[in-house]
Amino acid sequence: MRRRRSQGGWAAIPWWGWGLGAVAGGRCLWLAAAQWPVSAGIVSTAAVVGLGLGLKPGRLALQKWTGRSALPAGPVRYSLAHLDALDPRAFELAVCALLRRDGLTAEHVGKAGDKGADVLVVDRSRRRVVVQCKRLRPDRRVGDQDVQRVNGTYRHDHGADFAVIVTTGGFTAAARSSGPRYGIRLVDRTALERWADLGEPLYRILRIPDEGTRGRRWGPRITAAGKVIKVATRRQRL
Repeated sequence: MRRRRSQGGWAAIPWWGWGLGAVAGGRCLWLAAAQWPVSAGIVSTAAVVGLGLGLKPGRLALQKWTGRSALPAGPVRYSLAHLDALDPRAFELAVCALLRRDGLTAEHVGKAGDKGADVLVVDRSRRRVVVQCKRLRPDRRVGDQDVQRVNGTYRHDHGADFAVIVTTGGFTAAARSSGPRYGIRLVDRTALERWADLGEPLYRILRIPDEGTRGRRWGPRITAAGKVIKVATRRQRL
């Protein structure tokens, strides 16, 4: 008969042991608060914060905050070489930063089970837009099955007016044929370079009308070699 393997560490402590520890800890904290109220308050606050971050809701909130803090501030430009070197999540954050650069309200929501939405956008015409990001090798193509998947979710699950698929690769002929029929705009490698590196607004590239558009200033362009080229600031209008 196989002997059952015992658990060690914290799992070996019974429930009543945890209860006694909690009572003893509370008693010590009460006595410490009577003698050193300030120090006891600091320790109590740190314990509560640590416990909150250790639980699942706290961990999710922390992950969401750190994801937002990873977005760069101010005007951004990315070369194709830089985008090719990113992992899928970093590429989603780069796309989110580019959308914000265009003056759109964008939130990174990509995760497991996101139902085709990596970034959710509200544009200046108050339309809701789903953006899916496909970080592929330059020679790879997004197929029609990916277009069909986005088509099945962007309206019913996210309440969006239209969707956009952005890729570092290209699209198959079937995907290019079905995308426009379903209200899905496609951004291939060529369009991505115009948007990310050359600073052209995405809505202008896709020929999407947008109300309330204002001119926007673009910062210096950073080449793949890391050199900064000083260019005269210019204002572009969709």
